[in-house]
Amino acid sequence: MMLFKRNILCLVGAYLLCSSALAGDILTLNNEMIFEGKIVKIKDCAVVFKSKGEKYVVPANDIFSLQFEDFEDPVYINYLKKEDGEQDNKCLNASLDAKNHGRGGIHFLLGFFTGPLGMIGTALLANPSPYNGARTAELSENKEDFDDPEYLRCYKKKVKGRYIGKQALGLGTFVAIPFMIFFVLL
Repeated sequence: MMLFKRNILCLVGAYLLCSSALAGDILTLNNEMIFEGKIVKIKDCAVVFKSKGEKYVVPANDIFSLQFEDFEDPVYINYLKKEDGEQDNKCLNASLDAKNHGRGGIHFLLGFFTGPLGMIGTALLANPSPYNGARTAELSENKEDFDDPEYLRCYKKKVKGRYIGKQALGLGTFVAIPFMIFFVLL
């Protein structure tokens, strides 16, 4: 009987040890869903989260809270440095500066007249820079980041997305005009 109790005690202890070892970081979304796993990286206004063998990229604006299991984890330490302002969020700055780049009318017309070909051309060939933006250089407070690779990558991605969105609106207008004329004439 003593051997049985000792085996049960060992099993309970092993279970508690394993369950605490498997416990990880906790990610809570704004919709109150809770996930347990490992926070792999915090970057570009998103969190890379690994749970059950799958990696997920969760936008920061969808996250209610993060709870780290290990306070010595480098991801946690870097997160605290960002919160303390020791590291600038260059991607967020680039996204904000990209709103001042370019004029939308040209890309609307490009989408209207060239359709998907203009969108593909923009995606492949456009090389926006904060230096040649219509108002970016004069309105930006982040001029020291204009040559930073991370800043430029995020800036180009945001500007290209805006260009393609305006071209899609132009294409949609081109497609919608015949339908509107048809329904007006009926």
